[in-house]
Amino acid sequence: MDNSMKFIEKLHEQLLAHSFSEIKGSNGEKISGIYIRMENPVLYILGVFDEQNQLKTGEILTSYTKQMAQEMEELRCTHLISLRILLAEAEAVADAPLFAEEQIHAVNWRYSLEEKKVFAAKGEPNRIFGIEKLLLAASKGELAQVPPMPAKNSKTPWVCIGISMLCILLLMETTLSGNGASTIRAFGISREGILSGQYYRFFTSMFLHSGVVHLVSNGVFLYYFGVKAEQLFGRGRFLGLYFISGFFSGMFSIVFHDVLAIGASGAIYGVLGAMLMLTKKYGPRYTGMNYATMLLLAVTSVGFGFLDMGVDNFAHIGGFIGGSLVFLCYNRLDRKKKQLST
Repeated sequence: MDNSMKFIEKLHEQLLAHSFSEIKGSNGEKISGIYIRMENPVLYILGVFDEQNQLKTGEILTSYTKQMAQEMEELRCTHLISLRILLAEAEAVADAPLFAEEQIHAVNWRYSLEEKKVFAAKGEPNRIFGIEKLLLAASKGELAQVPPMPAKNSKTPWVCIGISMLCILLLMETTLSGNGASTIRAFGISREGILSGQYYRFFTSMFLHSGVVHLVSNGVFLYYFGVKAEQLFGRGRFLGLYFISGFFSGMFSIVFHDVLAIGASGAIYGVLGAMLMLTKKYGPRYTGMNYATMLLLAVTSVGFGFLDMGVDNFAHIGGFIGGSLVFLCYNRLDRKKKQLST
């Protein structure tokens, strides 16, 4: 088998592992060499071919791009990127075909297996959605990082349920007893309290809320992101993710803000950070979430948080960073386990 065939097989594995799909013909058969991935609001279509089949595959790619352009409104996409990847050592890169529709962005790449490098046509990007990294991984013969299987014991999100019930019970107790203010002073996160050795505040502050609205808003986010995260990471890892994110949240709060703060939002931002990175790595088919939407939510939430004096925004930032770091640690552990098993 020549180098180009081996490369195409490896690239096929890499693309499938990152939520790309082979397109299907009118009779349902898969068309080799052309892949699609929808990441609202962008639709990605790419064709991979060598010099022998570039004409045939290029025509199919052009035709399919035009077809999908007519369905973009239904798919809720506003832009379509049609990427041609030609495996060749020749220096010249042909111009991509022109499309009448303004929302279609046609890009032409030449990929050199010898140099392991992308060459883009003049004025076109040589990096698109991490596809250049998949090309490099395939040229090195690396195994595709297949998404980990969700933990079998995590169908019912008992950790999320437990966290929610504890928050509800504590809010009921503090509200009915009338001791809400004193409880927050005693168990909320504060620089003075931590420096005096009351480290339990890192833990207790995550479960206290100032009222029903505060609790419900955090509960909605915990349900939307936490339930899915618990199913994908497993209960043990999700619990670690939640508490480490909450700890980072508390650390950022006392270092950068120095206010008495409570709430689960810092830990939940950590869950959002981990799910955002998981979605970026393996795609929306794995997490059931849209990367662009999640990123927009994170950026706007943090941005608007600086406009609200009643929000401890540094706690949110700390939680988000903590959750992202935890994901990187989990991912590294998984890679080491996979290497040891092989």
